[in-house]
Amino acid sequence: MFDLQRTFHLGMAVDDIEAARVQLGADMNLSWTATWLMDPLPFWTPEAGEHEIVLKACYSRPGPHHLELVESASPFYTPAIHPDSRHIGVWVDDLPLECERLLSAGWRVLASGASPDNGFGTLSYLLPPTGGWLVELVSAELMPVIDAWLQAPDDDQ
Repeated sequence: MFDLQRTFHLGMAVDDIEAARVQLGADMNLSWTATWLMDPLPFWTPEAGEHEIVLKACYSRPGPHHLELVESASPFYTPAIHPDSRHIGVWVDDLPLECERLLSAGWRVLASGASPDNGFGTLSYLLPPTGGWLVELVSAELMPVIDAWLQAPDDDQ
């Protein structure tokens, strides 16, 4: 079940992740994980179906809540196309079950790691019927991967 207390990041798409790391790091006194290149990253949107994208991402440190920066040429992560690209990332234990529950309550899937027919993958971005903000449901099976990323040595920036 969705639990807001399991929110672990506030994410935002940026045009240039390295410039954003420098600017936001200096302005907000943040240090960052290494920038992780995901190439390819399985992705699904209603418009394009299942496809692969290239994505760069990093998290601020320390936690428990992190700022996530994401850069991609994918229209879903392009600030000029989606200027209000902010979202919260929340751990869920059963991502397909939680997605289906929210869909039955009127939410819409805008993107996910796989199509709804293929179980949504390990992440899914949903928009509530009220609009206003996105929720990224992230499968708890990714916790060890994200924890290892967060524990790796700091970047120089």
